[in-house]
Amino acid sequence: MQRLGALDAMRTMMNVLREVSLEEIREQAQTAPRLLIVAPSSDDSRRLGLAITGPEGQFSSIYRAVDEPVDAVGRLDAAIIWDPERTGAGSRIAEALRFESPPVPIVRFEGKSADDATAIDRLRADLLKRNIDRAPAFGRALPAFRAAAAKQVIDETASANVQFSLVSNIPTLLPVIGNIAAAGADFIVLTKNQVMMLYKLAAVHGRDLDDQRGILQEVLPVVGAGLVWRTVAREAVTLLPFAAGTIPKLAIAYGGTMAVGRAADFYYRTGMRPSRDQLEQFSRQAVERLRELNLPGLRRILKSSDATQGGKPTPHLTIVRDDDRIKSIESGDND
Repeated sequence: MQRLGALDAMRTMMNVLREVSLEEIREQAQTAPRLLIVAPSSDDSRRLGLAITGPEGQFSSIYRAVDEPVDAVGRLDAAIIWDPERTGAGSRIAEALRFESPPVPIVRFEGKSADDATAIDRLRADLLKRNIDRAPAFGRALPAFRAAAAKQVIDETASANVQFSLVSNIPTLLPVIGNIAAAGADFIVLTKNQVMMLYKLAAVHGRDLDDQRGILQEVLPVVGAGLVWRTVAREAVTLLPFAAGTIPKLAIAYGGTMAVGRAADFYYRTGMRPSRDQLEQFSRQAVERLRELNLPGLRRILKSSDATQGGKPTPHLTIVRDDDRIKSIESGDND
């Protein structure tokens, strides 16, 4: 039975893979990022740039002092401005780059010095949020960005899945046909998003992106049946009324995607499978974060759910490891 479950999961993943184009992701990931670093002096610029990118980024970054021109700098992924004296360098750089296509994000460094680790971590996260599609490239080329890039990929995919689940619950208002339509749409869209997430994480961690099948075969034992959490949950959740079905569906979409992503990231970082306790922790943290998402209608639905449950917490997703198997189940209060 265990072997059949793994084969079914792999078959599902490969079927979805045939419907997903990963070429654009691969091209993006293999194109090294380029940054413009502007600071009070040339030395400050180089020192800050190395602190942000590590030595791997020194030959693909452009360093300028605040009073130097930035003409003909070529393709850029972002411009980082450190202007503690408020000389207006940010506005000048924005004006110089305003005709670039695609637009170049301008990210300000607010640290007190070029080695302000907290400010640098914050800047990396901010830069990737403004450059979502380039996160795999930053993580792949610049190990200093790897943790932030993996987090961005997982967070973005989990948010996309919960937004889709929020919207796709609308067809369930239609009797029978609506339920089937919503279930089928969930299966296709959410699985595609998860497969692309795993591929992006493989890119972040330097895997061979030409071997798509090999990537999935490598990570399948790690995420296991977590990739097919929809199989059980879809049948139960889509048959519930709209308000009742939405909450567990959101928790499954967000928590399941987050747990799968973090399990894969843990494996790529350490070479080991996450423990049962770690998987459960990934899941709990994910569903707790669900409440913090600023999505249209989400807060209203969560508030309504809490009221109808008499203040009981929203049902959460629990990821359970049984020997070498990983399965995901929807659970509420356990008496």
